[in-house]
Amino acid sequence: MLAAGRQRSPALLPLAPVATAVGLLAATTAVALRDPFAHHLSPPCPFHALTGLWCPFCGGTRAVWAAVHGQFKLMVHADALLPLMVAAAAWGWLAWLGKATGWWRTPVPSARVVGWTSTVVLIAFTVLRNLPAFGGLGPPTHA
Repeated sequence: MLAAGRQRSPALLPLAPVATAVGLLAATTAVALRDPFAHHLSPPCPFHALTGLWCPFCGGTRAVWAAVHGQFKLMVHADALLPLMVAAAAWGWLAWLGKATGWWRTPVPSARVVGWTSTVVLIAFTVLRNLPAFGGLGPPTHA
């Protein structure tokens, strides 16, 4: 914890966004190297295990694998929200990096707007992908 009135060293500020990017790159590489359609890379979704319904993140690991391997149709089928989530995360990360380094300021919606919008989108997607008419939004079990 920093004492009141003390600020962090400017040289250390960009470490958190850079470390986050490195961690995300490492996780993406791990997914890219091991086919999640053939091997379980993460524990089963607790929501799906309890209810039998698909949560908005079910299929995310398979979608990342498909995207890294250039199979964009499979990526969208595995988790249609992945492109939107990647775009939102990239925007947030760039805003964070710009603020941490002082190089630029990226406009970011308020936390309240982001929270409500994310909640509505995730709930709507969860409902749609579990309706019989939108069964194609459920993740595939094999490539």
